Amino acid sequence: MTKIKNNYFEDLLKINKAILAPMAGVTTLPYRLFMREMGCKIFISEMVSAKGLYYKSKNTFPLMETNELEHKDSVTGIQIFGSEPEIMGEITERYINDTAFDFIDINMGCPMKKIVNNGDGSALLKDLDKANKVVREVKSASSKPVSVKVRLGFNENIIEDIIKAIEDGGADMITVHGRTREQVFTGEVDYDGIKKAKETASVPLIANGDLDNYLKAKEKMDYTGADGVMIGRGANYDPFIFSQFNECISGKKVSEYSLRDKIDAARKHFEIHLKYSKDKKKVIEFRKYLYWYIKGIKNSAKIRNSINNVNEIDQVYEIFNRIDDILEL
Repeated sequence: MTKIKNNYFEDLLKINKAILAPMAGVTTLPYRLFMREMGCKIFISEMVSAKGLYYKSKNTFPLMETNELEHKDSVTGIQIFGSEPEIMGEITERYINDTAFDFIDINMGCPMKKIVNNGDGSALLKDLDKANKVVREVKSASSKPVSVKVRLGFNENIIEDIIKAIEDGGADMITVHGRTREQVFTGEVDYDGIKKAKETASVPLIANGDLDNYLKAKEKMDYTGADGVMIGRGANYDPFIFSQFNECISGKKVSEYSLRDKIDAARKHFEIHLKYSKDKKKVIEFRKYLYWYIKGIKNSAKIRNSINNVNEIDQVYEIFNRIDDILEL
């Protein structure tokens, strides 16, 4: 296959090879700003519904929040999902082109039942003609580079066909999660499948799936030949994963971090969350992060059980103080 020149993502990935994955309800603006502090330089927003924008849903537009800070020495893409090519193209032109987001990412990988039943997300992998048209319409309407996130297939691995259809539609970069939709998030990630995708692709290809520590991310990037990695849930439990990965691939000594360092980072996250979150229930919204941060701390079961009762800012700091007491034992 003839190599397609793709200056934007090729040049971007020469400098930074790790991308924060889009995660619904997680990769909000405050979370992305926190991850920027922790060493991540490429982010993708949580999923934004094309139909939500098209029909002017008041709950959809807040998901497009961004600010100048997250574009300072870093890059942010907005992820959109939908299965109607014309609507995808129209909302790109009408709403997204004028935003500060640096690129558009099309979701064709979400395995959640609600999304799939509407024909969106990974359901598009069952109809590659439509998938091709979706990419083509967005690319035609967009003033920004376009990437696409996919899985190996719906029920079976057809990644070579998927890559060809997506590239033909005009995708500038492709991210492959190494499972089928049928697997959801269970079973082993097929890194050989990602390797085959890289061998098929002529645009930059990103490896994704169960990259939960910096060393594994580096090993799987090398094994698959991918141009970079996308890290999602691994960052929730280990906020240092991006800085460690960056040190690892640059040949530097990799910094080590303790549970105390992790809780100090959690405090920093909470401060950023309070400053930039516009959610009226911002403290309740932070509960899920607290659950992730206490993973690995012994004797924290009582704290875990009390997190659901956290409603006020002072209660979050009380959780941190209780964790401090455990760590001092």
